[in-house]
Amino acid sequence: MGKQIIDFWGDGCGNCKILSPIIDQIAGEYPDIKITKLNIKEAPDEVTKYGVTSLPTLVFLKDGTDVGRMMGLRPKSLIAKKIAEVF
Repeated sequence: MGKQIIDFWGDGCGNCKILSPIIDQIAGEYPDIKITKLNIKEAPDEVTKYGVTSLPTLVFLKDGTDVGRMMGLRPKSLIAKKIAEVF
């Protein structure tokens, strides 16, 4: 399974739109991490499974296990720091 980040976002979420290109940059810089972007309207089962209550939310998974999360808009530097901590 390896390393994965799930980016939960919504159509009406301004911070999600700001975060999206940052996540795209991270995907290019960390090719060993699978990045999955999930629109909450299209993935209600995953929203429930991961207990997502605010947007945007990043869920960090290692071998399928939830090893961390970040909620709200965060700068790329803090996301990179979290990646270093959990992976």
